[in-house]
Amino acid sequence: MTRREVLRSTSNPAVALVRSALAGREKGLLVLEGERLIDDALRAGCEFALALVAESRSERAQELEQRGVDVRVADNDLLERLSSLATSQGVIALARAPRPASLAAPHLGPEALVLVVAGVADPGNLGALARSAEAAGAQALALVRGGASPWNAKALRGSMGSLLRLPVIPFEDAASAARELGEHGFRQVRAVTRGGASPSEFDWTGRVALWVGSETGALPEAGARFEGVTIAMRGGVESLNVTVAASLLLFAAGRAEDPRA
Repeated sequence: MTRREVLRSTSNPAVALVRSALAGREKGLLVLEGERLIDDALRAGCEFALALVAESRSERAQELEQRGVDVRVADNDLLERLSSLATSQGVIALARAPRPASLAAPHLGPEALVLVVAGVADPGNLGALARSAEAAGAQALALVRGGASPWNAKALRGSMGSLLRLPVIPFEDAASAARELGEHGFRQVRAVTRGGASPSEFDWTGRVALWVGSETGALPEAGARFEGVTIAMRGGVESLNVTVAASLLLFAAGRAEDPRA
């Protein structure tokens, strides 16, 4: 790698851009911290804007540069101050957010499973939902506007790269999401506290859209007419954490062992 100037000032344009992105002011740019998340983004084919790499990590800088990333070498202490992690790993990258996916995508076949998330405000929960959805064989994640952003740094880390691999389909509101899912032949399902079918006995065949709501269990009005499934619980527990409930239902849908679904 050609020897570069070491960035030491927060007023440098590249450093200022990273600071702005870390503060959430750069729409369309993902902040990637942590070796695994950066590698996941590279494997997913994300377009990188730039990467700040610590002066002490010359091998990592060279590796990223060889993969086409615009690398800027920064002072170790500067990167430590910039990092949002408890312990900086000496590299912070910015990448373009993946393009929105569509229900018309060819990979959504006749047995497609889509997780629909409405009103989940905790980015960590959103990341965990995406991770479970990918692991269970869902083909897409549909997001109703109003909850956490899938490109929030905490959501990205919580998803362990799933948000970079799983197609994300955005919707302005629940009504339009329900309408379009119906138009594309998806049966729409939600968890209900009581009175729904057992997940193990429910007919999960065909195109299925599984809706999960906010951490309080509330779903938009559009969910009132969806088919219901009920997770049996003992004791005085009234509901499960949204990620736990969604995970149980996603795996009950039976897509994990069939990559062709």
